[in-house]
Amino acid sequence: MEPGSAFGPRLRRERERRQISLTSIAENTKISRSLLEALERDDVSRWPTGIFRRAFVRSYAEAIGLNGDEVVREFSERFPDPTAAPPAPVEPARASPSSPGAPDRVEFVLRFSVPRSWVSWMSWLARTMPGRQNT
Repeated sequence: MEPGSAFGPRLRRERERRQISLTSIAENTKISRSLLEALERDDVSRWPTGIFRRAFVRSYAEAIGLNGDEVVREFSERFPDPTAAPPAPVEPARASPSSPGAPDRVEFVLRFSVPRSWVSWMSWLARTMPGRQNT
């Protein structure tokens, strides 16, 4: 597709160059003809949002013989999804996975659970072996 010209009209010119009717694309892709006509006019105000938006553009592009991923990428740049949340800011990685002052899980297990388990096991052992002296 030619850079610099309007998105929808370029798609229409490509479709017409290949002599493909909007009706046949609508029937094959199950996208309404009115939505396809609006896309070719750069009017996406009534287009669905989210994954359907990208899937419809990909289906149309592939139906006229274009690379669907490239067309979807350009479409998303020109017509951002109005419901898409802005990307969350990326926080730098911390040196320690736990917050300062709060013991992490490994430390808790090593300090409390392992010794407690050892004491419980020794108590059980002392009860089950009557001839053995406790040390």
